[in-house]
Order: sequence, then structure tokens, then C-alpha cells
Amino acid sequence: MRAVAHLLPSERDDATTQQLVRAGSWVVAITGTLIAALLLRDSPLSWTHVLLNLGAGGMGALAVVLGRMGRWHQAALVLVWGVWGVVSLVAASNGGLRGPNLLNFPVLIVFAGWILGARATLWLTGCTGALLLFFLWADLRGLLPDARYGNRLAYLAYLTGVLAVTAAATLLSRRSYLRRVQEAQQTASSLAASEAELRKLLRAVEQSPESIAITDLTGRIEYVNAAFLARTGYARDEVLGQPSALVSSNGMAAAQRLGLRDTLARGENWAGEQVNRRKDGAEIIEAVVVAPIRQTDGHISHYVELKQDITERKRAAEEIHRLAHFDALTSLPNRRMLVDRLATLQWRTGRAPGAPGALHALVLLDLDRFTTFNDARGSEMGDRLLCAVALRLSELLPEQGLLVRVAGDEFAIVLHDLATQGPQASRRALAFAEQVQARLLQPLRLEGYADEAQLGASIGITLYPQSPADSPQEALRRAGTALHRAKQAGGGRSAFFEEGMGEAAEQRFQVERTLRQAIAGDELRLFLQSQVDAQGQLTGAEVLVRWQHPRDGLLAPGAFIPIAEESDLIVNLGTWVLAHSLALLALPAMRERGLRLSVNLSARQFRQAGFIPQLRSLLAASGADPSLLTLEVTEGLVIDDFDDAVAKIRELGALGVEFSLDDFGTGYSSLAYLKRLPIREIKIDRSFVHEAPTNADDGVLVEGILSVASHFGLRVVAEGVETRAQADFLRQRAPGIFYQGYLFGRPEPQEDWLARLAPGPLV
Repeated sequence: MRAVAHLLPSERDDATTQQLVRAGSWVVAITGTLIAALLLRDSPLSWTHVLLNLGAGGMGALAVVLGRMGRWHQAALVLVWGVWGVVSLVAASNGGLRGPNLLNFPVLIVFAGWILGARATLWLTGCTGALLLFFLWADLRGLLPDARYGNRLAYLAYLTGVLAVTAAATLLSRRSYLRRVQEAQQTASSLAASEAELRKLLRAVEQSPESIAITDLTGRIEYVNAAFLARTGYARDEVLGQPSALVSSNGMAAAQRLGLRDTLARGENWAGEQVNRRKDGAEIIEAVVVAPIRQTDGHISHYVELKQDITERKRAAEEIHRLAHFDALTSLPNRRMLVDRLATLQWRTGRAPGAPGALHALVLLDLDRFTTFNDARGSEMGDRLLCAVALRLSELLPEQGLLVRVAGDEFAIVLHDLATQGPQASRRALAFAEQVQARLLQPLRLEGYADEAQLGASIGITLYPQSPADSPQEALRRAGTALHRAKQAGGGRSAFFEEGMGEAAEQRFQVERTLRQAIAGDELRLFLQSQVDAQGQLTGAEVLVRWQHPRDGLLAPGAFIPIAEESDLIVNLGTWVLAHSLALLALPAMRERGLRLSVNLSARQFRQAGFIPQLRSLLAASGADPSLLTLEVTEGLVIDDFDDAVAKIRELGALGVEFSLDDFGTGYSSLAYLKRLPIREIKIDRSFVHEAPTNADDGVLVEGILSVASHFGLRVVAEGVETRAQADFLRQRAPGIFYQGYLFGRPEPQEDWLARLAPGPLV
């Protein structure tokens, strides 16, 4: 199409208008030409009427051509005004008001109304009215010729053309009207739906839990929702018209604000976090998105700020981080932080391959006798002690060092950049450990505790890293091994990891693994050591265990019992010994002579929740007499959880099982608890028996133990009796004493011991 100036007025520039112009043009062109052709048959012939009708047809043809060229406005002007002019001449030449051509004028007015608009229609109506007045004036004076009705076919063609144009205009107008009504209905429906969506959107925005503010391009606030007002504490009239920087993004830093402006200037969304301030000055942490609002033509008219309050989320995240990386009691870094620091030091040391890197040290320390203090004073006082120790250790910490609470009463210290050479780094680490030992030995005063607390510590040290492949886990293993060595040495000492210690730990691991297989593979053997009375009569035996190793031969208990006690294997081992001991006790030879068997119980086995039901089951399965079974427990086992131990001893005592307190006299709490323990026997440790006849101190201790046993009515078994002098010393002071030692028999396999059962003394 041509330029806009060549188009119809916008309110008429549609398909219906074009169709009206096209239809009217064709009807006028055909009708005018047809009438002219029919008029050629008149006699006499009127060339004036023929030419005028040809002129009308020509106007229609010209309108058709203009329409095909897309010049619809010019086509409409030709169709209306051109035809009107020709029709006016035809009407004037054919009688004016008395002629047959007046029907053209209302049809042209209708066409003008549809295709040219109101103004052109008014002009056309006015001109038509003036023409009719002229016809009236001319008719009154007889100036117009008479009307001609002679050519009936021409008149019929004329009426047909008028009817065709009128019908086309009417039908097309009706269709246009219906279409416009339908479009109006659709538009109204769309507007209603859009209005409902807008209301829904407005409610969603207003009721959104997130803060929303809309600003103009200068940053002045034009709208805020209820959440914004509730969160900031402002009233609506206090923020509308105010700069966003004063009430909405007042916590934004200058650099952050500059980045916001640059991002918005590029027409992009900006996202970030802000620490904004409420009206009362309180801080709120918000996740903010600022986005441009674009109109339909694409230009930006406003900005919208969407803000989510993440204050609690940030606090929760910080708390989760604190709980994950710091100890809740002392607020010190925890084991995870320790591993992270060691990993960082490994990377830092190894970043220059081939170059000598600085060595660091990992120091593990464990408080001596903390469990005793905690049990005696309670866990609350124990926690206060741990906090006090943490504070004291932090006072010794070097500037770049790290102090960690690993677990319980175990702490770790990482010393940075001690030296590039191992010997120098080792000396510095040991020197620091000595400072720690000395500082911890200074008394501590605790709130709510009248006395001063004083605890030493066992310390294990290792250098780190020891190789490019060293790892935090490996360093912790080495330091733990050194710490274990320090504790085994009696506590209050520092031990440095040596390569041999690692080999020993590996050896212990191998023993543990093969021992687990040995228990299941029946490689263990029962050994018995006789117990006799003062007359030398056999009264029973203590059950011992040996390991018949397939490669190393018969192994003594010292080779595997300590390793078993460090793991759960001691429970499996103890169950095996109990089961086989009860089977032995049920033999007729044992039952008929009433011989007792003493079986050692480990602390871990005794504390098992299912120990008593398990023992009941073993007794029932074996058929052994419970009254011939003596279970030996240590003082430490009883004291660690005294009430639970007493309850279990009483319950088993009701079955007939007796208990013996092993290694009596070696602990410091035996006498305090002895009167409350439901035991039937005590065993004097071999360390007292050995020099009792010759060492006055040991002799006095043995006499004291015998006196206590007599006072409480307890049976006494003396271990380690190897000489007649030792036996006589004991018999003179306790005629009813029982002996166990090499003097009366060495430990021997159960088969050999059973084979020797016979009446009479053993010596």
C-alpha cells in the first residue's frame, strides 16, 4: 500500500469499507454502461442521456482501477462525488424532481456515510438538498425538460443497479456491524479478564510476604506493598515520593550502589544482598533483586525492587557453620577445622616442589585423671574444668597456632613453621609441650569448687608433613599413637612419634585381625592354674587362655589380651572363655569333687547390656553348677559405675555365682567400697606376696589385707606363691588362706590338668 496519507480514515480503514468501494464501483460501472447501451435503442435517440450514463459507468470503472491500485480513498471520492455529479446532470436532463433518477441520491448518501465518514456525508447531504431545492425552483418556472419513461429496459436496469448497490451496502454493513459487535464483545471479555488478572496481580503483590517497591527512573518511590511497610516500620505516606536510597536501600555501600546503577543503565537485572536499616535503626539483611519495568514499546519507565528478609536464614547459616566447625562447650575449633587446617598446611608446604618447606607440628594432649574428677565432681564441674583448660591453653598459643578441642578431654594444637629441618622442629615442638605441661600443672580455681583443681596431661607429638603424600588423617594417627605411648608411660609426659611406633601400631592391627579369626577358628586353648587350701588340697583353678597360633605357636596372654582389650574382641574372647569354662565345670570329675573355677571378667564384657542373660543362657546350656563359678573383677571395673556393678553382682549372686575382687590392694578406693560390695573373695596381688616374708612394708600391707578380709568374712586367695617361705608366712597369719602359684602348679592345658585330678595334696 501507499503512504498513510493515501489510506482511508482510520475509523473506516477496514475490509468492509474496501469491499463497499469495490462492490459499488463494479455496480456503477456495469449499470451505467448497460443503461447507456439500452438507451441506444430509443427513438428518437438522446445522445445526452447515453453519454451521461456512460460517464456514470466511467466513474465506476475509474473507482475500480483506483481500488486495484490500493488507492481506496481516491476510489471512494470518485465513486461518491464523481457519480453524484453525473447523476445530478442525469436528473436535471430527465425532469428533475419529476424524473426517475432521484433514488441515486439516498444511495450515495448511505455510501458516503460508510466509506467517507461523517464530514463528507454531511457535505453530500447538504449538496443534495441544495440540488433538490434547485430542481424545485426550476420546475416551478418550467426550466427543466419533461421526464422520459419510454425505455422500460433501461429503467429496469437502473432500478436493478440501485437495488444491487443498496443490497450490497446493507449486507456488507450488517456483516461489518456484526463483526464489530463480536469484536467489541471479545474486547470487553478480554478487558474483563485482563482486569481480573490485574486485580489478582495487585492482590498478590500487595499480600506478598516479600517486600516490593516500585520507583521512577530517578529512584523516587511510587509504590510499596504492605510487607515493605511492616518490615521497615514506615507508614505509606512516609515513603511515597522519597528516594529509595533513604528508606529502602539505605544500607547499600557506595561501590554496591555504583554497580547497581551501571547494571540498570544496561537494562539488566541486578541481584545482591544488603544490610538495610528499619525506621528504628535496626538492621535487616535482605536478598534484593532490582529489575527494569518495560512498556510495550520496550522503553523503561520504572524500576521494581523485590526484597526477601534473610536475616534469620543468615543467622541460622552462621549457627550451622559454628556448630559444624566449633566446639559447643569451649567455642574452640573442632576436629573438622583441625583437618581443614592440616590440609591447608600440606598444600602450602607442597606448592614449591623440590624446595625445602617449613615443618609444622601436631600436638595432641589428653588430661590425666579427668574421668576421675568428672565422676567425683559431676559433669557440670567437669565442663567448667575443660573451659578453664581451654582458656589456659589459648594463653600459650602462638600467633599463627590453632587450638582445637578434638573430643572429650582431648585437645590438639597445630604449631606453624617451626623449622625446615626435622631435628630443630622436633626440639621446638617438645619445648612447647614442656611449657604446656608446666602451665597445666598450675592450680586452677573453678567457680563453685572450693578446692583448687590440678591436672596434668599426656601429650603426643608428630611433625607434619613428613612426605609429599602425608595427610591430615595420617598425622592424627601418628599423634594419637604417640599420645597412647605417653599415657602408657604413666601420664604427665610428652612422647614424640617415632617410625617404630607406627610399625608397632600396624603389628597390633594385624594381631587384632588374626585374633578375630582365631576366636572363630577355635585356635584358643584353656589353661588352668590350680588353687589349693592351707593343707595343700586342690580346691579349684583359675582359668587362663592361650592362643595356638598356626605360625607363631603357643602365644601367652600378654601377646594378645591387651590388644583385645582395646577393641570389642575382648567381649568375644570373654564369651569364648566363659562358654568353655562352664563346659569344663559341668564335667563329672569337677562336679563330684566340688572344684571351683575362677574366670576373669573384662570391664567391657561386664558392662554389656546383655551380659547377665547371656551368662544365664550359657549356664543352662552347659548344665554347670553356678555355685562352683567365681567371676574375678578388678577394682577399676567396680568403681567406674559402682551402683550398676553392685546390682549385677547381686543378681548373679542370687543364682549362686560368686565374685572375687582381683589384684586387691593395688587401687586407692578398695577399702572405701569393700564393705558395700556383695563379694565372697579377694585376691592378694602377687606384687605384695613376692617380698612379704623379707620386706617389712609388704608384710604389713599383707597383714592389713588379711585383717580386712577377716573382718568382712571374705575368702582370701594369694597369687604368685612361689616359695615355701611365702606360703608359711601367709599360713601363719591366715590359716584359712588359699594359694595359687608356681609352688603348687604352673598353668597347664586343661587336658593335662584334668588328667592329674586325684585325691590328696598336690605337694
